[in-house]
Amino acid sequence: MVRRRVRHKSKAFNVFMMLMFVACLFVIGKQEYSIYQIKQEQAATQQRIAALKKQKTELEAERKRLDDPRYIEKLAREDYNMVGKDEVPLFIVDEKK
Repeated sequence: MVRRRVRHKSKAFNVFMMLMFVACLFVIGKQEYSIYQIKQEQAATQQRIAALKKQKTELEAERKRLDDPRYIEKLAREDYNMVGKDEVPLFIVDEKK
């Protein structure tokens, strides 16, 4: 009778240990997935930071160009079709037949 108890306890212990092992694997897997997600977010954030730094540099260069009256005049002529005080505007229209 003693032998049966030992075998029974041994099987129960083995089942318990397997369940603990599976639970540990689950917890470790979940933590690894969380770390993976954080690393992905970090990489995306680094890319956004690089893009924003590039945009900041471009905007600062544009701001410096806007201090030049000739650049402002060029923009006004190109974007808004403005003309100088003594100039006559010419508009060329293509006629389609």
